[in-house]
Amino acid sequence: MNVVAELEKIVTSVILVFVTALTFVNVLVRKLSDSQFAWTEELVINLFVLLILLGCGLCAREGSLISLSLIFDRLKVTGRKIFVFIITLANTAFWLILLKTGYDKVLTQMANGKLTSSLGWHEWVFTIFLPIGAVFLILHTIEYFIDVMCGEADCVNLEEK
Repeated sequence: MNVVAELEKIVTSVILVFVTALTFVNVLVRKLSDSQFAWTEELVINLFVLLILLGCGLCAREGSLISLSLIFDRLKVTGRKIFVFIITLANTAFWLILLKTGYDKVLTQMANGKLTSSLGWHEWVFTIFLPIGAVFLILHTIEYFIDVMCGEADCVNLEEK
């Protein structure tokens, strides 16, 4: 999974640089002329969706996505493992719902062939980011759960309280 995480980091970095540059150029064009690149808003918003989902997946890998530290920090190692088990079940259920609804939406959009307003691309090209992101969220949530149960995560490497 380290290779997958490194690829995710590269993709998120490239997306962030691209979105920043595109937004900067659009602002320059808008300030220096009376026109703007209308299509950039559509592209930037949808790329941010992918960026956020991949970033959340990386956070899930570290166990920093969802945590209730007020409770979690007061637990001993066994309690932390139980807590992570419960959180893993809840998160995975949510990511599976996101995966299913995203997948269904992509199929619907492929069937109706609707195009985006500015770029004229098929809508599913952007909607597919939801199920892709959900897959990475599921993988990294389960990866963190395994790390915790095997005692490899930082949160359970602490000495018994």
